[in-house]
Amino acid sequence: MDDAEIDRLLYHDGYRMAREQLEKDLSVLTFTGAVRRLYRSVDGLLDSFRNRSAAEGKPVACKRGCHWCCYQAVFAATHELLFIREYVVNSFSGDQQEEFYKRSRRKAGMTLKKPVRELSRVREACPFLDQGNCLIYEARPMACRIYLSSSVESCEREFRDPGNREHIPELFRFPLQAGRMLNEGFVAFLKQLGLPVAELPLEQGYSSMITVGQTTDSWISNRTSTGKSSGNW
Repeated sequence: MDDAEIDRLLYHDGYRMAREQLEKDLSVLTFTGAVRRLYRSVDGLLDSFRNRSAAEGKPVACKRGCHWCCYQAVFAATHELLFIREYVVNSFSGDQQEEFYKRSRRKAGMTLKKPVRELSRVREACPFLDQGNCLIYEARPMACRIYLSSSVESCEREFRDPGNREHIPELFRFPLQAGRMLNEGFVAFLKQLGLPVAELPLEQGYSSMITVGQTTDSWISNRTSTGKSSGNW
């Protein structure tokens, strides 16, 4: 099976998962369930990939407490940002939520309006990183889930010398391909439902969402038959 066929199958799987969960009943509850299902699917796929890679003698080097990748630009789509917001609201105190917002605003000030090439050189901790641990690990976006490296040293080199093409992290290709296509298929059905979807650096999207009071409920309420938003996001 060639790459094009793999991409097609993964895209179809992402689209199917969204359709099966949301076609007949679009609500905050079913939306949250659909995103959870998407993440469970990719996590299961990646667990199998880890096992196979270890058996082939090239194990995934990523492990708890390793966080060299948690300072770079991470892009997240609207459905992922809403899922994070729901998770934060249900899991953290008001003071902690305010701290996440402040951190997001601070990093957004560093990344706003920068072209992608310059974003790749920014090194600032993710708003949800605390002492080397991801505080929203269960709700982390697809980009974080599929960023699997075979060499911690390569990630450290890239962290210390961002933008140097000689210091590119030794990432596994299949996880990146799988997550991207599953997400694209999922987004395609959201747009078919008239739900506007954008993709932004996590800190920009999250802080803007809080600033304008965007919630999953209001996002669903603003959907249109053309897929164009009647409001923000």
